[in-house]
This record gives sequence, structure tokens and C-alpha cells, in this order.
Amino acid sequence: MTEPVKTATQATQLSEFSRFCSPNPLDESTWDRFVETDEARGGHDVLRLIQQFKDRSASPDPVLAVFSGHTGSGKSTELARVKKALENEYLVVAANIADRYSLPSIDYRQLLFYCADRLIDVADQVKAAIGGTEEKQLLSWFDNKEITEVEKEGREIKTEGGAGIDLLKSLFLKFSGKLYSGGETKEKVSKHIEERLDGLRLNMQIIVEAINKKITPKRLLLVLEGLDKIEDRDQGRKIFFEHRRQLIDIPCSIIFTFPIALWYDQEAGMQNFPVRYVLPMIPVSDPPNGKTGKAGRGRKILADIVYRRIDKSPGLIAPEALDCMIEKSGGLIRDLLYLLRESALGAQIGGRGKIEFHDAEDAVKRLRAEYANRISPSSRLAMEDVENTLARPWPTSAPQQTEAFKALLQNLCILEYNGERWFDLHPLVREHLETQNVPGKKSKTKTRPKKAKAGARSKKR
Repeated sequence: MTEPVKTATQATQLSEFSRFCSPNPLDESTWDRFVETDEARGGHDVLRLIQQFKDRSASPDPVLAVFSGHTGSGKSTELARVKKALENEYLVVAANIADRYSLPSIDYRQLLFYCADRLIDVADQVKAAIGGTEEKQLLSWFDNKEITEVEKEGREIKTEGGAGIDLLKSLFLKFSGKLYSGGETKEKVSKHIEERLDGLRLNMQIIVEAINKKITPKRLLLVLEGLDKIEDRDQGRKIFFEHRRQLIDIPCSIIFTFPIALWYDQEAGMQNFPVRYVLPMIPVSDPPNGKTGKAGRGRKILADIVYRRIDKSPGLIAPEALDCMIEKSGGLIRDLLYLLRESALGAQIGGRGKIEFHDAEDAVKRLRAEYANRISPSSRLAMEDVENTLARPWPTSAPQQTEAFKALLQNLCILEYNGERWFDLHPLVREHLETQNVPGKKSKTKTRPKKAKAGARSKKR
């Protein structure tokens, strides 16, 4: 008998780095690359989030949680971990609203309808029975014109799993398309949602009850991703604070990803979300309180993440090159993976079978240029405010939470680290500032001396 062909789980040559160092979140097919980062991050917030849902899985009341963290820090992978940990108690359904709607224009009305749309999809998948009075209630939320349009398209009404599921799915899909279209049509259907919010909530309750009845003893948990990438803070405030009541009224357990810049809006009342956790960065330097050892643990974890993807035995990466990439990533996993891919390309172009220190340096220069562009102020912020924020002493455990600070936190120029809650400039932002001849900038920004051996290697080159 022929032996089955084994699927490669690690890169064994530089040409495979683009595949194995992809920034995509881990899933069932790539879960062998997962590395626990709780100890390095501190706080164990993911484990706390999991335990909250386990403890309340038997309660009839849904649990609403918000989960925040930097883009590229591994949030989606950690949410996949949450899903795996809760699969005995919940039917966990992950959905990304950015796959359906444009984030810069999303509002609470689209968000609520999107949740209802996903619920009707789940009801169909589990063959939940929705018929009789409940079906009529669901249909009555739509205009007769829309029902007629869908029926004219030849949609058949399925009887298995509840009469009308196909028709309801088609109605939700058509309505969603109008929201996506923009312009006058979008505004019209958004107003329709706003005027019938009570009916939409009742519809969601009907759908959730049908799903929970079908999947008992499990309960439904919806994990909604994408909202953490909303950059406009006024837009985020309107969704999460001004319309918090509408979010809390969603009748199933749900985890919302949450913009990290809003996490520090104390005046807006984060306390109104009873279940809330933030995923800190993996530290690559020690905190400002003088405690040591955190950086070494963080760097080891990041090296473990790399070697789950890259075969260590062929010596594909010079140790000093990997040290450089880990340090310059600031602990941001997405940046580390980017540096690995770019370094591999540089080594290949140079005809080398191994990433050398100067390949890492070249990749760092590319990424540093991207961060330099992020420093430019938005229409809301003056350049002086941005410069003043960047020029303050870093790292710090007590930042001035100005608009500029929150904006720079959102775009990764400032990073938040482990459970003791301290902040530092992204290493590449720090490097960029040190190269600029702006009075006061370099002197006000605390810099760490580079490692002697790294500098020595650089000179040898």
C-alpha cells in the first residue's frame, strides 16, 4: 500500500516563507502553529474571557462581551482559541462585518441588521424550525413590495426545518444588498431599520430561540469581528456608546471586537460593558517600573511562534537576523511575519539560501518607511499635537490620554503592553524619530542603547 503524502507544516526553504509566514489568523488547518502567549502578555485575559462564558453557559441570559487589542496582535487567532475552548457549551459562529459592509460607513443600524442576517443563516444551517405565527412576524418586518420582488424571482419555500426559511434568507440577502449599495437606497433601508428596531429585535429573539431549541443543551454564541478596525473614533462612539442599549438588547451571547482607541474613553463609560477584556502586546523590552525578565520571556515566545512556521534544523535564519526582526517588530506578530517574508525575498534575490542580518535590516527599513507615513496627522489632529505626544518620555505607565495618543494607539505607532498596562513607541517609530532633525524630539524620547553584539555584527558586515 502506498504511504499517504504528508502535508508540510513548516517552511523548509526560503521560497515557502510567503506561505508559512502569512498574517492570516490560524484555523483548524493551521492550528499546529499555535503558541500560547498568556504568560508573556500577562493578565491572562483570554482565559478570563473563556471562563466567563463557561460559568454562564447554563444561564438563560445572554452574555455580551467586548474584546479589544491592537490590529495584528493575534486577536483573531485568540478568538479562534475561544471558539475551540467553548465548543462543548456553545455553537460558536464567527462573522466578520468587514466582509459585508464598508467599515468607514458602518453604523449601528447596519450592525444590528447584519447580526439578524447572520442569525437567519445559522437557523438554516442547523435546520431550526420557524413557522406559523413566528414566520408571519418575521415576514411582516419587510415591506410587501420586497416580499413580492423576491417571490417573483422564483424563490421556493422550503418545508424542512421550518416553512419559509428560503424566503426569509432571500429577503435578508436582498435587503442587505440595498444597504451595501450606498446612496439614496442605503439611506432609505437604514431608515426602515431605525423605524422598526423593536420589530427587528423581536425577530432576532424568535430566530435565537429556534436555534437554541435545536442545538440544546448548547447555546448560540456569535463572535463579531472587524469592528476593532474602525478608525474614526466618533463613528466608534456612536456604535458602542450612544447605541450601547441596542447592542445589549441583541438576544444571544455575543463577543464584539472593539477599537483599542475607545478603550480609554473613560468619559464615554466603558464600565457599561460588564464583560470586557483587552489583549496586550507581547513585550520585547522591559517595563518602565524597572522589573526585568518580561522582555526575555516575550522574545522567546516570539521565537517559538517563528519556529512553529519555519523548520529550525536547516538554519534558514541567522540567529542575529531573527533577534533583529523580533526586536524591531515591537512584539506585533503581524509585523514580525512581514519582516520574515521580506527578509526571505531579499535573501532569495541575493542568491542566498539563508536570511542574513543585512536581509533583516533591509526589511526593517521598508517597514520603518510605512510607520513614518502613519505619523502624519489626520484631518482631526494638528501636527503639533502628534509631535508633542511622540516627544514625551517613553516608555510610560501613565500616558496623557489625548486625542493624538488615542489616534497613535489605533494606528500602532504606540503599543500597549502586558497586564501591568504600560505603553511604548513602536520601535520603528522610535527609530524614525531619531533620524529626524526636529529640535527636542530625540532628547525628549528615551532610547535604549542597542545591543553590543547586534552593533558589532552590523559593523562586521
